[in-house]
Parts: sequence; structure tokens; C-alpha cells
Amino acid sequence: MELSLVINSKNCVGCHACEISCKQEHNLPVGPRLIKISADGPRQIDGKQQLRYKAEHCLHCNPAPCKAACPVNAISTRPDGVTIIDARLCNGCKACITACPFGVMRFDDTRNIACKCDLCAARLDRNLQPACVVSCPSHCVYFGEKKKIKAKLEKKSI
Repeated sequence: MELSLVINSKNCVGCHACEISCKQEHNLPVGPRLIKISADGPRQIDGKQQLRYKAEHCLHCNPAPCKAACPVNAISTRPDGVTIIDARLCNGCKACITACPFGVMRFDDTRNIACKCDLCAARLDRNLQPACVVSCPSHCVYFGEKKKIKAKLEKKSI
């Protein structure tokens, strides 16, 4: 079973609750954000000017280019498809950041290590949803088994 996280930009209100809850969950200093919400527009959508928000976060690629680029094997993929970084092994070389095709890997200058969304792996291990899912007031963050998320999104046509 591979897990996935998708954010419906059509319903996102740009409140940044997901960013804040993520930073709190991972005890991140000022600077790195493992999920980043930014304004996209206003632009013409369906004949109307609309402002949307886009989310940038790790997509847990399979295979993960960041994992292949890591010279010290600090990046691994769990059986549920979640790509994680072992902070104890990371040497701060930033090779994984360069290798990420989506530009969502971050660098924590305080700890001198790479960091990225891990879908709140510690919460998953306790059968809890990622912090961003729980904190979203517009319920636009979808999380779960990749196949089920895909089916749900196809029905909603987001």
C-alpha cells in the first residue's frame, strides 16, 4: 500500500494552517517549510478572474531521485511509500536538494541537514493522519492509499 497526499487547489483558501501545523509537528525553526502555500493568480478560470493557491510538498517519488543522489544513504523509502531522511546520517551535502525534480527539498541551516515532508511518519506510526490534514479548515488536503485518493479525485474532477 502506497500512501499519498494531495491538496485540492480549487478549495484551498490560503490560510497556511497546513504550513503552521507542519512546522509545529516537526519543531522546525524559522526558515524551512516542508509544505509551502503560495498565491497563484489572479487569473482567468472558467471565464472569471480567480485567485487560487498552490501547494508545494514532497511527492514521495517512486523511485526517489533524492534517495539515489544521497552519498551516505540517509534517505530511504518505507514499505508504505513514504520517503524519509535519517537526520543522524545526513551530512548536509545538499545532493538530494539538487536532485529533487520538484524543488521541494529544504535545508535546515540550524541543524545543517536536508529536510522534506515525511507525511508525518511519526504520526502515521501511531495511526494518526499527517498534521496538515487535521489542521486544514477547508478540508482540501486528501491523504490515504494512493489508489483510493486517485479514485476519489477522479470522481470530484478537481
